[in-house]
Amino acid sequence: MTTIQIQIEDEILREAEKALHSIGMDIQIAVNVFLRRVAIEKGLPMSMNISNSSSRVSESVLEYKDLFEEGSLLKSRSNNAITKKMAEEVWEAFMQYHKGLGEISRLSDDIAESTGMNRGSAFIYLNILANLVKGEANTRTMKMKDLEFYMEKIKEELGIEKYKLALKSLEISVPYWKEKLAGNFGDKIEVYCEKHSLTDIQ
Repeated sequence: MTTIQIQIEDEILREAEKALHSIGMDIQIAVNVFLRRVAIEKGLPMSMNISNSSSRVSESVLEYKDLFEEGSLLKSRSNNAITKKMAEEVWEAFMQYHKGLGEISRLSDDIAESTGMNRGSAFIYLNILANLVKGEANTRTMKMKDLEFYMEKIKEELGIEKYKLALKSLEISVPYWKEKLAGNFGDKIEVYCEKHSLTDIQ
């Protein structure tokens, strides 16, 4: 897998992120979609506009759902709930990744095959965990219950130093979540960090 760097105007990036968040995507996934379509069509693909309605995805986006491993990203926002078993399987896969025994894309495939979890959701969860233990900011989110489960796992199995990094990751992610996401996810994380920074780290 290759890493690429691109330059783009700040305002364009901000507007693109807002549009993508409304359909459950981010810049990385959108660039992957775009480049896959370029490869398939041997040229620039059609534009992928979103509907003005925040409650539904436009037809032009649905046209590209085949790129998401059985529509994983779209389905993860609707009728394929993430169960406790799936969350536990993600942790086991993450531990393999953390030990250098696999890469996130392949492990996401394994999780989807063994549990029925959407591949897109597994990929997002694994990336969030990777950022947590490195103390790096996240733009993606997960269910609060699952996040609390993983924070306990990090503390119990990876130790207090990794747990401190995970708290740092959450703290530096809060401004982005508050600005970019609808709802109160950022507020919940802020409260969580305040509580656990005081009670868990002595």
